[in-house]
Amino acid sequence: MSEKKTIKPEFKVFGVSQPLPMRSDSSQTKDTILLESTLLFAMRGYEAVSIRDIATSINMKPSSLYNHFQGKEALFEAVLNHAEDLYLLYFKVLDDNLSKAKTFSEFLDIANKEPIKMSNDFTCYAFSLIQTEQFRDKHCAKIFNESFLDYSINFYKGHFDRCVEKGLAYPFDTRMVATLLMHTTLLCINLRVQEYMDHRPPIDFEEHFTDLKRLIMNIAGFNDISSPLPDRPIQSHPMQPNPKNKSAIESVD
Repeated sequence: MSEKKTIKPEFKVFGVSQPLPMRSDSSQTKDTILLESTLLFAMRGYEAVSIRDIATSINMKPSSLYNHFQGKEALFEAVLNHAEDLYLLYFKVLDDNLSKAKTFSEFLDIANKEPIKMSNDFTCYAFSLIQTEQFRDKHCAKIFNESFLDYSINFYKGHFDRCVEKGLAYPFDTRMVATLLMHTTLLCINLRVQEYMDHRPPIDFEEHFTDLKRLIMNIAGFNDISSPLPDRPIQSHPMQPNPKNKSAIESVD
């Protein structure tokens, strides 16, 4: 495996340079410990990383590291808490941006491309870590199920429902599409980590999300992904028969 990248505690979130983590007790040393431990936990797994490993990687004595965190478990909890806080902050920003969309196409552009903006080293490694460690750690499982899945899917479903209410799209299975969008986003995060670790060549996420946008717009009644308004129902809603299939059904009867 190639040597991992060196990352500074200062990094960009939503295009704005911010310290890591965003806490009142933040210090550059503590930030560096938190960031480095996130990378090591993600790449090796929690059990395979020791406090000495983390201290060595940032040229610090293990005893000095304990001045900032009581131990590996406390450090791991700090990583998880910050990752979840940053994730929920992302959705707050996304909520504000999605509310400004005037068409369904514009809405999907925002929903699909925002994950690319949040794809910095910390977020990707931290989220990948949580997905992997959820099978061992109850806190990780809670974050994965309640934030990554339930909260995220309900968030997108609510916005899709509002798009339908505003007449920006035909009625469609908004929960199914929200689930599709969320699982695709999580997959892309993992692919980004593999790219960072040189386990795969770079992936063109814009092309990937364009394909996803085309699929979702097709489900929501659009023939053209650049169209401001839906053309006609292309796929029937689960509770609403598709008029296009009526003649075929009658001919069978």
